[in-house]
Parts: sequence; structure tokens; C-alpha cells
Amino acid sequence: MAIYVLSLTILAAAGRAASEPGMAELNQAYQALQAKDYDRAIAAFREGLRLQPRNAGAHKDLAYTLLKTGDNAEARDEFEAAMKVNERDETAALEYAFLCYETKKPVEARRTFNRLQEHGSTEAVKKTAREAFANIDRPLEDGIARWKQALQRSSNPDDISMFSAHWELAELADRRDETELAAAQYEICRRLKPRLESLLLDLARVWRQLDRVDDASAALIAAMWGTDARTAERAREIFGSRYPYVYEFQKAIALDPSNAALRHELAYLLLALHREADAEREFEAVARIDPEDRMAIAQLAALRAPHPASASSSSRSTLTSGSSSGASGAVDPKTMALKSMAAGYVKDAIKYYLEAFDRNPNDAEAAIGLGWAYNVTGNDKEALQWFHRATKMGDETIARDAERAYRNLTSGGIPEITFWALPLYSSRWQDTFGYGQVKARIPVFSVKSPVQMYLSVRAIGDTRETIGVPGSLEYLSEDSAIAGMGIATRTWHHVMGWAEAGEAIDYLPDPHDIGRATPDYRGGVNFAKGFGQLMGSNRSGLYYETTGDAVFISRFDKDTLFYSQNRAGRTFRLGRSVRLQLLGNVNVTTDLKNQYWANTLETGPGVRLHVPFMAPNAYFLSDYLRGFYIRPDEYTPKHEYHDFRIGLWYAFSH
Repeated sequence: MAIYVLSLTILAAAGRAASEPGMAELNQAYQALQAKDYDRAIAAFREGLRLQPRNAGAHKDLAYTLLKTGDNAEARDEFEAAMKVNERDETAALEYAFLCYETKKPVEARRTFNRLQEHGSTEAVKKTAREAFANIDRPLEDGIARWKQALQRSSNPDDISMFSAHWELAELADRRDETELAAAQYEICRRLKPRLESLLLDLARVWRQLDRVDDASAALIAAMWGTDARTAERAREIFGSRYPYVYEFQKAIALDPSNAALRHELAYLLLALHREADAEREFEAVARIDPEDRMAIAQLAALRAPHPASASSSSRSTLTSGSSSGASGAVDPKTMALKSMAAGYVKDAIKYYLEAFDRNPNDAEAAIGLGWAYNVTGNDKEALQWFHRATKMGDETIARDAERAYRNLTSGGIPEITFWALPLYSSRWQDTFGYGQVKARIPVFSVKSPVQMYLSVRAIGDTRETIGVPGSLEYLSEDSAIAGMGIATRTWHHVMGWAEAGEAIDYLPDPHDIGRATPDYRGGVNFAKGFGQLMGSNRSGLYYETTGDAVFISRFDKDTLFYSQNRAGRTFRLGRSVRLQLLGNVNVTTDLKNQYWANTLETGPGVRLHVPFMAPNAYFLSDYLRGFYIRPDEYTPKHEYHDFRIGLWYAFSH
């Protein structure tokens, strides 16, 4: 009788199991697995686990099946799912840890092996985990010790040149769960490169691990309003959909004080909360960061404007009251226009400025206000007309601002005029050379066009009239003024192309010259890029800059020359206005026709100096160079030469 009852119980349990959701699919999976039809087995396992997500055995069996097909990352995730369902399954935990290491997730692997070596249920598990943990941890420990020693040996570990050392140390500490060390190093990296916004995400992560929740939120908020779109989007995903509080904005600004967009957002939030004084301080900070921020300047003007009693409400209904209303008659329309701009209602601001202009057609403030307002809406055609009117209304200050706005809008940020000059003495030639160029943009194309036209005058000469002397370098002096017209591309990834045609006018003609004016056709490609603390930097530090040119010149036997100039050294900021550079030069010149004078290599030390009385874009320069002819011929006086050069560089754009 007992056997009969037991048999009935077993049959009932089997029936219930067979009727459970997902069991049919899992049975199909095991049948496919026996037939080695792995693709069908995987599909059946997934369907069964969709209905039985807490079936740890099925997760493990699916993981082993995925390993047979080479899907290691998916197998890792299935072992992780099995481990979460059954925390005591150390086999799944070991498999998960090994697969984490193989699939480039060493942090998770290290943490799992560490847990198993300390809390494994058997000595075999502990031994396996201990050996695997050591294989991961030992290189991290050695690397951390090595980078710490490198920083200790450095005379100035907080110098920008040590950024890579701090970065490597931070990443190694992060992967080894030395979170406080990682946070400290990421903070140093952030100080050294405050515009590397991806560091904010690293800081947010480690600060969260240290339970510094407010600091982590501040880092994410600063990144959300940063300039790197990819970093900003990632920060939004982590932060979530809620809008930050005022105190969170303030902590983010303390972390990233030069973030103008972040200050803008806080200022508008403060306006919405009727905290005008606090908003004004934020707009003042924005104006200091970017004096050309038109919206911030307009907001400041609105906040500082008198507040008539009839306009005390900042509600939308007050700002949008029509010109026929009683309020409009009592309130200065320019005040209402400024308040509308402050609240972001630009169309209403245009309406009020037009009303002010109708009352007084000589109101320069209303005219320039209309220019700003139309510019904000993207209607540059109307903006240009109002800026032009404002220049003609007798107010010198407004006329100057309107002229600047008109010029910026018509040029699209492209300089109207550029000028550079380089007088230079050479001991090799015992001569003084002068180089210079002035370019004026011709507004033929749209400012958004990829190319622009210009007029150019170049001056290339020397004091001893060396042109024509046998053995002289033709490219050093032409004793000519070259007037021409050209076309140039916009700079793209530090590369710019140009071409021009003109006449070279010899201001010191030789009796044997064919004519005083000679056609001159030139064109080429220019590349220029700098790294580190360049001449205009506010800090001392290492730097490197390189320029490359490919130039076709018709007067040099229709030859194409290639120049590469490279300088590396250290910039010293001495006081407020003195900057000194000590550097090394490597200059290479070559050409297509293999002319000896156009194929040289020059190396040697140099000095650049800017002193307080000099214009911002001017400096003295001095170089001592040892040169070699790369392709000497029978006309080459020597295979190598030495040259001491001293000169003055000056450039400006308007």
C-alpha cells in the first residue's frame, strides 16, 4: 500500500512539473542538446528561461551550450544569472570570473576571485580562486608601485607633463579597488586638464563608490552641460530623468566654474524661482567667462533695469501685454523689451523694441536691441539692417558696439584683415631680411561657404640685395612686393588650402631683368598644430608645435617646395606679461625638382621672448642652427653651414 501511495505521489509531481510554464521548452532544449543541434537548443533554452527566469540549472546549461558555439560574453552573462539565483553555486561563480577576465572585464573577475578565495566552501575552490586572483592582482600592484615611484621622482608631479602618469595610476587603482587613491589621482588629472570632460564620469563613478553621492551628482551635472555631446549624453543616462536642484547646480559650478552653459541653466532656474539677485550674479559670471555672450549681457541689462510698479509681475501675461493695453502706455517699452529678453521671450522683445523705435526713430538703444533680438532668432538679414542703423544714430558707444556686431555677423568669425611681419638677421648671410603679408577678405561668398576670396600684398626683401648673387638661396629674398588675389579654404582639422595669382613688382630692378613686373602664381596647403603650454599660455610647461607647408611657386621654375618646421621645449611664465621659451628646432625643406638650395635639414636650440611692452601676438626670436644640404651638387659651396638668426615676429587680425 505504501509503495502504491509513493508511486502516485511521484507521478503527480512529474505531472505538475511537466505542466509548469517553460518545461516543455526546456525539454526541447535538452533533446536538441543531445542531438548536438546547439542553435535550436539555445533558442529553446531562451524561451524556457523567459518563462522560468529563476531556473539556475537551466541558466548554467545554456551557458555551457553558448561556450560550445564560442559566445563567451553571452555565456558569462548566463553564469552570472545562475550565480544570482543560487549564491552558493561556486562552480557558476568560478566560470563567471574566468569568462569576465577573458571578455575584458578584469574588475569583475578580480572581485569574484577575491570573494571566493576568502569565502569558498572547499579548499579546492579557494586554491583555484587564489591563483587566479594573484594573476590579475599582481600586475596591478606592480603597476601602481611603479607609477607612484615615477611621480615621487618627478620634481613637479603636478605639472601637465605628468598627466599620463597620474592617469595610469588612477586607472590601475580603480581596477584594483583602491578607490580613494583612484579618486585622488582622477582629481589631479581634472586639475591638469579641466576641459577633458570624460574625467567627470570617472570622478562620478569613484565618488559614488566612496559614498560621496553629492559630489558624484555634481560631476554628472557638470558633464550634462558640457561641450562634449557624447559625455553629456552618457552623464544624462547615469543621472536619470529628474531635474537637478539649485544646490546641486551650485556644487557642479564649484567643480567646473568656467562652464558657461551650466551657469546659464542655473540662472534661468533662479529666475523661475524669483531669485533675481542670485540670477544676476550667475549672468555676471557668464559675461566674465565670455564677454561676447549676447544673451547673458541682455539678461543683465534686463535685471538691472528699473522695475516700474505696473510691471512688478514677471509673469508671462505681464511680459506679453499688448501695446494697446494700459500697461503698455505706462511702461517704457525698452524696459519691457529687456524683461522679455531676460525671460527668453525674444519675439515679445522684438515687439517692444519696435514700439520704442516707433516712438523715437533716433533711439540707438532700440535699434541695437532689435539687432541683438533678431540675431538670437536667427534672422541675420534683419539683424544686419538694425545694426547698420545703430551705427548712424550719433551714440558713439552704441555705434562702436553695433559696428563690431555687424562686422562679426558679416564675416562669420573670419577676420576681415590679417597681417604678419618677420624682420630677421642671418649671420650666415650677414644680411637682414624682411618678410610680411597683409590680406583683406573680399565678401564675395557667403560666410558659410567653405572658401573665401582675399586680396594680398606680400613683401620679401633684404638690405644687401642678394638676389642674383651666385649661390644665394632664392627663397630667402626676392626683393619684391607681390600683389595678388587669392582664394582660401576654411581651416579643417588644422589644415587649410589656398591659391593666388598676382604680379611680383621688383622694387630694386637689375639691368638684366626682363621686366619690373613678373606674373606670380602661388598655391599650397598648410597644416599647423600645437600641444601643451604654447607662447600665449598663462602657465609654465612643456610644449610642442609643428607646421607643414606644400607651396607651388611659378617664379621658382614652377617648383613645389615642402617645409616642415618643428619646435619643442618649455614655456616659462615669468610674472604677468613676461613669457620665455627655451626650445629645440628641427626644420626640413625639400622640393620636387631636387634643387640643392631647396633641400636642407636644420637643427639647433632657440629662444622666444615676450616682454610687457610688446603687443599680445609679438615676440623676439633667436635660433642657432646647424644646417645640412640633403642633395648637394657642384654649385653647393659647402655641404653644411651654421647660422645664428635673430628677429621679431608680429601678427594681428581684425
